Amino acid sequence: MDAFLDRFLSGLPLDAGGGVVQQALASFYAFTLVLVRMSGLMLIGPLFGQPVIPPRARVLLAVLLALLVTPTLPRQAERGFERLDTNADGFITRNEIPPPLEERWGRLIERTGREALSLEEWAGSVSVPRTPIAYAAAAAGELALGLVLGLGVFTVLSGFQLAGELIDQQTGIALGEIVNPALDTSASLSGQLLYLLAVVAFLTMRPLGGHLVLVSALVETFQTLPVGEAWVSLPAIELLRDLVHQSLVLAVQVAAPVLAAMSLVALTMGFLGHTVPQINVLVIGFPVRAMVNLLVLGLTLSGAARTAVDLVPLAIDRLRSALSGLP
Repeated sequence: MDAFLDRFLSGLPLDAGGGVVQQALASFYAFTLVLVRMSGLMLIGPLFGQPVIPPRARVLLAVLLALLVTPTLPRQAERGFERLDTNADGFITRNEIPPPLEERWGRLIERTGREALSLEEWAGSVSVPRTPIAYAAAAAGELALGLVLGLGVFTVLSGFQLAGELIDQQTGIALGEIVNPALDTSASLSGQLLYLLAVVAFLTMRPLGGHLVLVSALVETFQTLPVGEAWVSLPAIELLRDLVHQSLVLAVQVAAPVLAAMSLVALTMGFLGHTVPQINVLVIGFPVRAMVNLLVLGLTLSGAARTAVDLVPLAIDRLRSALSGLP
């Protein structure tokens, strides 16, 4: 690759090889890495990464977003510098760097040999990698960044499906599982209902839809992590662990009213079976459980949607802060 580039550039005029061609290669390189970062979100993000969305539509959306974001990269770097420069003196110092950006700060200090960085030194310039291995390493970091953001939000929304699984297990209708086309897996009836309810709440939450907030959070990472320098920091990995725990807690909270009602129904059926042995508890218990399940679930659907609207923006904001380091 190195020899090819040298041979290619040496055969061009001096002004072309040193200016236009290098700028074109750098722009194309930046576009491809922006495309890879956007593709990470399209692979696993809620709504974007679901099998019901045709692959061609996801590819087209990622390309369009990359075309829109790539020309704004200089402005994104400038905006990130302004947000980190808290004292507005035109330089970023060590005490202004948040923990997720300490690794990049160390590399820049080692490269420049200075303790305070200007906008030009902080933003840097896009340099075309000389080897395919270097490009693959940069692309892997970009892809991981989009995957972590999409996976974190998807983990929170999965808690609603788990809540439905718990409800159907206690109600006794878990055997009636259906295929969930959104996840390409089998899911219980209540799990399908609660997951789709959470997705609708995610798409329609105010003031912006969750899908727009998610894309905006990914674009915001370019303010502190320019193309070619993306990586997943340790705080982001720890946050994913916390989101898994939060998803489990969310599932129990959403399913708690129905689980409590099912416990009362089971206690009542057991008492009835001991006091009136002539009654077939199994035959009577199933329709009673189904009726109580529908009644309690219908009364708590609005609360589940409110929980999704409250938790998803918070999860997106925490992921954005952990990935970009911006407050």
